Amino acid sequence: MSYTQKIRIGTVAVAAAGALGLAGCATGPAPQATSASGLSAGNMHLSAQMSSSIFLQPVAPSKRVIFVEGHNTSSAQNLGFQSLVNGDLMRRGYQITNNPNRAEYMVMYNVRYIGVQRTSNTAAGVLAGGFGGAIGSAAFGGNGGTTAAFGLAGALVGGVVGHFLSQKAYMMVVDIQLEQRQTGVYTSSQTNAQQGIGGTTTTSTSGVKNWMIYRDRIVAQAHGLDLKFSYATPALTHEVAGEISGLF
Repeated sequence: MSYTQKIRIGTVAVAAAGALGLAGCATGPAPQATSASGLSAGNMHLSAQMSSSIFLQPVAPSKRVIFVEGHNTSSAQNLGFQSLVNGDLMRRGYQITNNPNRAEYMVMYNVRYIGVQRTSNTAAGVLAGGFGGAIGSAAFGGNGGTTAAFGLAGALVGGVVGHFLSQKAYMMVVDIQLEQRQTGVYTSSQTNAQQGIGGTTTTSTSGVKNWMIYRDRIVAQAHGLDLKFSYATPALTHEVAGEISGLF
């Protein structure tokens, strides 16, 4: 065996040991973010954005009564999201009612998506779509990219480290509609839907009296090394619930 061959074999062994060592450090469970404020925990990094800003009028403490109604049309059910929203609002001094006639505010939401974030389904793109905008199909494309390798050592390191130390990203998309009582206000809406090729259909809905209506979209992200969806889910739901309650 030549000296050059011995050097190559030694390089492969060192690379393999290093890759396995790194993998061993990364296979432990990712920590949960248990803070209601959605702060980062361990190797999990959280962020949330809204498609636009909403400013509600302040009211007297006696009028801080909110009606909350939510829907979940995503593939992930039993999130317990409404209880998080209600809890955050009550901690801010608001009373939750199941009677909309008693409410000064109404919060309505729909969980549109919670799952993997990919290059064809980015948070920035979903956020730009705004309230009610498209999110994408369930079969999103994979992340693109190339891996440069040097012989067997490069392939081994790229395969092992790429598997165990890959960045995992998840996101949650929620459309919200906030309403506030305001005497003398009349709010109406109009929807333009495409029909066939080159045609549109306009649908007008009856107006709502004495209510100011705001619509927005919230997108939260969680990413980290080898992050599990089961750990990211509670962090994302806490983050979005905090964004909603933070408007009051």
